[in-house]
Amino acid sequence: MDSTIIVSVFKKTINIIIENQKGENTMNYINFKTVCFVGLLASMMGSVSADTLRMAYSVAPKTIDPFKSSASATASLNEHLYEALVSRTNDKLLATSYEWVDDTTFVVNLRQGVKFHNGADFTAEDVIYSACRMMYRVDGKKNMLTSALGPVADVVAIDDYTVAFKTVGLYPILIQKLKSLSILDSGDADLGPTLKYDNTGDCGITRYPTKEEFHSGKYANGTGKYKYESFENTGDAVLVRNDQYWGTPGNWERVEIRSVANSGARMAGLLAGDFDLIENPTGEDLLALEGNSDYSFSSEPSWRTIFLILDVGSDAAPGVTAADGSNPLKDIRVRQALSLAIDREAIVDKLMGGNATVASQFAPSYQDGADSSMPEMEYNPDLARQLLAEAGYSDSISIDLRMPTDKYQNGKRVGQAIAQYWTRLGIEVTLVAEPWSVFRKARSNRELGVFMYGWGHPQGPSQMISYAFGTRDKALNLGGSNYSNYTDPDYDAAMRAWAVETDEAKAFEYNQEAMRIAVRDLPGIPLYYQHSIWAHKSDISVSGRPDERTFADMATKN
Repeated sequence: MDSTIIVSVFKKTINIIIENQKGENTMNYINFKTVCFVGLLASMMGSVSADTLRMAYSVAPKTIDPFKSSASATASLNEHLYEALVSRTNDKLLATSYEWVDDTTFVVNLRQGVKFHNGADFTAEDVIYSACRMMYRVDGKKNMLTSALGPVADVVAIDDYTVAFKTVGLYPILIQKLKSLSILDSGDADLGPTLKYDNTGDCGITRYPTKEEFHSGKYANGTGKYKYESFENTGDAVLVRNDQYWGTPGNWERVEIRSVANSGARMAGLLAGDFDLIENPTGEDLLALEGNSDYSFSSEPSWRTIFLILDVGSDAAPGVTAADGSNPLKDIRVRQALSLAIDREAIVDKLMGGNATVASQFAPSYQDGADSSMPEMEYNPDLARQLLAEAGYSDSISIDLRMPTDKYQNGKRVGQAIAQYWTRLGIEVTLVAEPWSVFRKARSNRELGVFMYGWGHPQGPSQMISYAFGTRDKALNLGGSNYSNYTDPDYDAAMRAWAVETDEAKAFEYNQEAMRIAVRDLPGIPLYYQHSIWAHKSDISVSGRPDERTFADMATKN
């Protein structure tokens, strides 16, 4: 039979699997030799174009309106089109410099000579308009990123290329928050006679672009390296290089993005020649690449910590019971025992295939500003049993361990391992893995006494603990996600000092002090720092990012 016919048959077979396979792991349904054979046949097909990059996301982007979702897949797509003043890794983009001129005035100097995809010039007016758009409630619904500008009282243009952000008080981390401010062309809205910032987003603007107008491409108009060609409700998108980009042009003439939720199906698509690069393959999926020189994979330590949250402050923690009716999580010895029972090295080595780092704290120890000297979390099951006995809970605790499915790499297996570790202590554990939508609602309703979660830290090592463990302080934006119901005066003092400290070195010291207290008191249990993994053809090189986003210019042609 002609080789092209064979290739066509196999390619159609894999495409059917990609579209229809909803099982936990497609590799369980595809004969391993067949998949490898498909990978060998793919080399006969040739690429669509040497200047086209075809990527498969694990989650479908929901919108190309940059303010409606902060989810990684959506943000990854949108970052191709839109830029902020500074990048997630603190590189200057549309800002060339910035400084606090007093305690409540932050002045940003803007890059000149930048044009939007439609040819309009970028100026300070676009920054004000974009800040208004971030605060504006579309159809009455709050934007996902609105809180980033919560302490901002005004945004004013000093001249065409200088803008001042006025805050209600000291807000030293404003530049970190401005990483979320995607800049749009003010000419795409009806501004009215004057443009005046306010925290409702009205700003004298009589019409904002609609979701449909973004999705049609009419107003998917940024300054980024790539321009809109198409976007589907499925999340599939096609982008083309912006040849008028102010900096180094994009690596690819054309970028095609598809979304394939099943990891095995993504790998099958790579081996079938449908994709050049896929994100988030599992360790099992990577077995399909062994011995095949046409494919490779790249791994990058990320800013995401995988951890457990414990309700340590309530008299009754949901899903947690003890024979005496108490909340055993209020006893530090119980929390220490739960932590000591977990073999993090085994989880990293056996379940994560080495593509993770054992945690020493609630933010990656390798991130700027973290205390890299803190020791890894100890594994000592014998001491764990001793502490439970001392606390009077040797065999009387029952715990529902809640976690979202399809959210974190090998997440369910990690949850199963933790349940087994705790069971060996005499604890009755029920693992409840549920869809993200169900889990998120229960978390918001504070119905979870113990749950597994992951938190990225693009704004620095203090990002999580400032929200997760502090006593609620709206003025300083602390404690908004304190599901542990934890409070400690020394911890709060350190975080309040951090929140208003403009000297970065001193701010790091306050954060480290708070982190040491959190690790001591264990309102949660750090597990490991997740690594991001991409599988790809070996004729491209991939330099991954710590924020887990998949961006076309991570990849370069060899």
